[in-house]
Amino acid sequence: MSKQNQSLPTRPKLGRKQAMADASGYKLEPDSTVLPMPAWQKTAAFSSLSVERSLLATVPERVLLARLLLAIAPKEKAIDALVEALLAQFGSLAGVVSAPKHALEAILGEGAVLSVYLQLVNDAARRMHLARLQVGSTLADRAQLMAYLHTVMGQEAIEQVRVLFLDKKHHLLADEVTGRGTIDHAPVYPREVVRRALVLHAHYLVLVHNHPSGDPSPSAADIDMTHRIAQAAKVMGLCVWDHIIIGGGRMVSLREEGFL
Repeated sequence: MSKQNQSLPTRPKLGRKQAMADASGYKLEPDSTVLPMPAWQKTAAFSSLSVERSLLATVPERVLLARLLLAIAPKEKAIDALVEALLAQFGSLAGVVSAPKHALEAILGEGAVLSVYLQLVNDAARRMHLARLQVGSTLADRAQLMAYLHTVMGQEAIEQVRVLFLDKKHHLLADEVTGRGTIDHAPVYPREVVRRALVLHAHYLVLVHNHPSGDPSPSAADIDMTHRIAQAAKVMGLCVWDHIIIGGGRMVSLREEGFL
């Protein structure tokens, strides 16, 4: 066979970017290839994360709080004393993180960096619990509802009334504070609650308030207020599904207690 008839080696087909680069006189760097993670590595990563979380669950709150404070202020020398003072005042790590700014500054000092960062941790926790609450039915997961409510109002020094506005499928439309008061009283106006529900196109209402005393047992005034709002809502085709009282790390449902 003559040389003229011998087939020349075929040049590999160029990608569009490479062809354009060649025509323009530019040189492309070779693309970096990202290989998929092997299945065994994925399993190991998730197993490691699970082990880490389970280990954290067994660490005493005193130690976790100390680690958190040291991460924020590594040069602070009185960490142990601060941990003791914070836990003595607020009772738990959750109580410390959800404590109001003025209460934290009474221990840590006015304008202290630690109080600012603890407030950021609390805000992150609040958003996380709210996001989880919005995923499905607000009423389906009692533990998640309790975690959210404790984060937003568990450490309030005065009584606060909130209303959770839900649609027909119990999805959360809005969570709004409707009243603040003294240490044992917060004014609530049924007409305003119902008006707001109509604006939001809500179908169910869950009333929530705290007892700063730490005892979540409903008072006669709590029961009376619940009935007045429920009657006003019924006239407009709305339903007060529950009235939840929180205090001392506990939650009492007036529906479960037979008052609704």
